[in-house]
Amino acid sequence: MARMEGMHFEETLTGFKWMCNKAKEVEDDSSKTVLMAFEESIGYMCGTSVLDKDGITAAVRMTELIAYLHLRESGKTLLDKLKDIYDKYGYHFNINSYFFNHDSELTARIFERIRTLHNGGYPISISNGKYSIKHIRDLTTGYDSSMPNQQSTLPTSSLSQMLTFTFENGFVITLRTSGTEPKLKYYAELCGAPDEKDHKKIEALCKEMINATLEEFLEPKKNKLKPQE
Repeated sequence: MARMEGMHFEETLTGFKWMCNKAKEVEDDSSKTVLMAFEESIGYMCGTSVLDKDGITAAVRMTELIAYLHLRESGKTLLDKLKDIYDKYGYHFNINSYFFNHDSELTARIFERIRTLHNGGYPISISNGKYSIKHIRDLTTGYDSSMPNQQSTLPTSSLSQMLTFTFENGFVITLRTSGTEPKLKYYAELCGAPDEKDHKKIEALCKEMINATLEEFLEPKKNKLKPQE
């Protein structure tokens, strides 16, 4: 959306401390105005008057949107507007969940196995080559295949595990450990093109690729990983 609208977009690590620091950095170092920051599972920061997630300003912005749609767009509802967004930018579908795992040594072995799956290196595909991997970012080692120097621009830490795989068809999945709980988490998303109107097909493809990635990379049954109930 930012690219199509000519806006600037920044990606940070999980957490509002990262997003808010980046927002302040952007405004201090340029003439840009930060409109919002968000984290899918936690909340929103609208503007920079409060450098943190803020449900109050988010609720105010949502109320303004409802009023605008009612007065300026012939009484459209929020769902109507969401459909407009899908038509313009493409249908976006995401799933996140986790497995329980109390064995930190097993976790380390799982991620090291992933890093050596293909001839001693990172995997290049899933489902017997059906879906090819375009880029890999490893924030444990600092590797990012999408960068010219193959170095990640995001902060890295050898004390935690975090791998992101971007596939040729646009599917993205991140596998990471939790810093506070005995969990292996995954975040997956797929955005269809604006002319792809079969939303169920996009959802089915995303779920298929999630299942294949988890089975091949994490081996839940073999490693006795307990899924979220």
